[in-house]
Amino acid sequence: MDSLYFLQFACFIFMLINALILGITHLHMKWTNRRYEWSRWLILAGMMGLAIQYLLQMLLGFRAKSDDLGAIFNILVYTPCFTTIAMGIYNIEATHTNRRKMCIVCTCIYVAIIAVFCIGHNNSGSLNIGNWLYAMLVLFGADVAYCIYMIMIEMRKRRKMLESMTGGDMLPYVRYAHASVFALFFSALTMPFAILSTTLLYIIGPLALLSTLFFTLSFVALGYNYVPTEELLDKEVEECAAIAGEETESGGASFESSDGQDAESADSKETLQPFSQERQEVIKEKLDKWCADLGYKDTTVNMFTLSRSLNISKNELSRYFTSCLNSTFRIWLAEVRFEAAKKMMLDYPDYNNDIISAECGFSSRSYLYRIFKEKEGCSPTVWRAKKNIISNPTKGI
Repeated sequence: MDSLYFLQFACFIFMLINALILGITHLHMKWTNRRYEWSRWLILAGMMGLAIQYLLQMLLGFRAKSDDLGAIFNILVYTPCFTTIAMGIYNIEATHTNRRKMCIVCTCIYVAIIAVFCIGHNNSGSLNIGNWLYAMLVLFGADVAYCIYMIMIEMRKRRKMLESMTGGDMLPYVRYAHASVFALFFSALTMPFAILSTTLLYIIGPLALLSTLFFTLSFVALGYNYVPTEELLDKEVEECAAIAGEETESGGASFESSDGQDAESADSKETLQPFSQERQEVIKEKLDKWCADLGYKDTTVNMFTLSRSLNISKNELSRYFTSCLNSTFRIWLAEVRFEAAKKMMLDYPDYNNDIISAECGFSSRSYLYRIFKEKEGCSPTVWRAKKNIISNPTKGI
C-alpha cells in the first residue's frame, strides 16, 4: 500500500511538472499562434485533470481498496483527460469541422461509459459493478482508438500540405508528430493493463511518465521552432470559399451544379495541359526577380504567399516546379537559400553562421547545418575553411 501511495504521489508531481512546463513556456514565446496556444491549454487541462485524479486516488484510496474500484475511477477520469489531450494534438492538425466531429463522437462515447456505469451500479447496488466494468473498458478502448485514428489521418494530410506549401524547417514538426504517435500508441497498448492490474501499474507507470515528458518537450520544441503558417493556409481556404460563393451568387442557383462541374473540368484540364515555352519564360523571370529582390529572406514564405506576390496561381506554380524543374517548392526554395548562404559566406567571411542563416531565410541555424551536411557532406564552418584554403593556398601551408 505504501509503494502504491508513493507511485500515485510521483504521478501527481510528474503531471504537475508537465503542466508547469506547458504554462511557463507560454511566457517565452516569440510569437503567438492561436491554434498552437489552444492546443497548449487543452493539453495542460488534460495534464491537470490527470494530476487531480492521482491526488484523489491518494486521498480516497480507490485503487488501494480494490483493483475493480480503482479501474472504474480510472476509466471515468482517464477518458475525458485522454480525449482532452488528444483534442489538443488534433487541434493543430485539423479543420474546425473535423474538430467538431471528433468532439461530438468522443462526447457520445463518454456518455455511453457513464450510462454503462449507472446501469451496473443500479443492478449491483454498489460500486463493484462486475462485468459491466469490462463494457466500460471496451468503450474506453474505442475512444482511444478513434482519437488515434483521427490524429493519424490528419497528421498525414498536414505533413503533405506542409511539404508542398511551406519552405521552413520540417524537423520540429516531424519530431512532434513522432512523439505524439508514440505517446498515444503507448497509452493505447498499456493503459488497459494498468487500469485492471495494480501489479502491472508499477511497471507501466514509470514508462508512461517518461513518454508523457517526451511528448511535452517535443510539443514545446514545436512551439519554439515551428513557423506559424496556419493562418495563411486557413486564409487560402477562406478566400477560395469566398470566390466560390461569389461565383455561385453571380451564376445563380440553377447553374450551381454545372458551374462546379465546369470548374472541376477546368482544373483537370489545367493540370494536364503542358506549359508553353513562353509561359515557362514568364514564370522563370518572375521567380528570378523574386530571388533578386531577396524574397527568400522571409522565413514565413509559403506557396500561397509566393503565388500572390508573383500573381501566378498556386496550382500553376506547383505544376511549374514539378514539370519544368523536376522539383517542389520546398526543394527549390532550400536550394535558393543554400546558394545564397554560400555566396554570403564567401563575400562576408566575418559573418558567423547565425547571421548567415538569418539573412538567407533559414528558420534556424540547425536547418542551415543540415542543408550543408546533405549537399556538401560537411558543416558550414568546414566548407568555409576549405574555400578559404582554395582561394588562399598559402594559408594552408
